[in-house]
Amino acid sequence: MGTTEEFGRWIRKLSSTDDPKARLIFFPHAGGSANSYFQFARGFRDVDVYAVQYPGRQDRRHEPFRETVEELADEIAELIGEWNDLPVVLMGNSMGALVAFEVTHRLEAKGNAPLALFACGRVAPTLRKDEGTHLKGDDAFLQEMALLGGMGHELLQDEEILDLVLPPMRADYRLAETYCASPETRISVPVHVHIGTVDPKVNEPEAAEWQRSTTGEFTLDTHEGGHFFFTDNGARLTDSINKALNDALAVKP
Repeated sequence: MGTTEEFGRWIRKLSSTDDPKARLIFFPHAGGSANSYFQFARGFRDVDVYAVQYPGRQDRRHEPFRETVEELADEIAELIGEWNDLPVVLMGNSMGALVAFEVTHRLEAKGNAPLALFACGRVAPTLRKDEGTHLKGDDAFLQEMALLGGMGHELLQDEEILDLVLPPMRADYRLAETYCASPETRISVPVHVHIGTVDPKVNEPEAAEWQRSTTGEFTLDTHEGGHFFFTDNGARLTDSINKALNDALAVKP
């Protein structure tokens, strides 16, 4: 499970409970950081909640970006692959759903599969969606960010903040837009997909294709809102995850 220092760089605890039944690990969206999910983490009960801090941002801003989703997944799976004193559930948002999928695939190969994978706001891993966003100039790139609603208007006008957040966002977009999983890359854990009804990045048919990437249970739920639907409308998603987690724990041997 890596050194304590290395583990702490990658995996950040967001909330905890006295007697956890499982661990929930968030995989952030493109340009996102672990602390983006602090508020969302408060809605979970009976689990310790963590989030991944990718290289190249905030306190890791001096570390190099990784070149592929698979490279990120290799390092994360190596860190948590022996973290098996409690069941683990993974949740990925947007680009993070792809990383979480690849981590799940690696954990299964190690014999330490998570209980379930929750994928939000992303087309299926086998559907490459390269819109060339990572190649756009800064103005066009920022227009894309404004469209998705992932950053407040004030932040988009602050040049000092943009100097910090644009490089990791562009690097993450490159990872997501150049990634495509082989149809043979399949997992066996349940996959629960959640999307916003007006998300410009994924529609229901594209989200439904996630079913082809698992031999386990599959569900697809839609929520009012866009790409970051759970920012203002997260209670239903939280309830869904809590229920699925409790159901999985009830049947776990």
